[in-house]
Amino acid sequence: MYEPTQEIIVAEVRLRGTAQVADIAHILGPGFASLIPYELHRMKETGLIVYDEPLGPDSVLRFPQA
Repeated sequence: MYEPTQEIIVAEVRLRGTAQVADIAHILGPGFASLIPYELHRMKETGLIVYDEPLGPDSVLRFPQA
């Protein structure tokens, strides 16, 4: 299944090493703001990314440690 929102998030984390939710929201734009928490939760449950709870604009996204 093609997940363009998740691909953008992964690309940004890969580029920077870490990314804040606020930065992702800025990149995706206001039209996608409501999708971000849902997508990040799905990505965390599948082990694609990790972040500290509670999720907010200052939360840092990163890849899990190998």
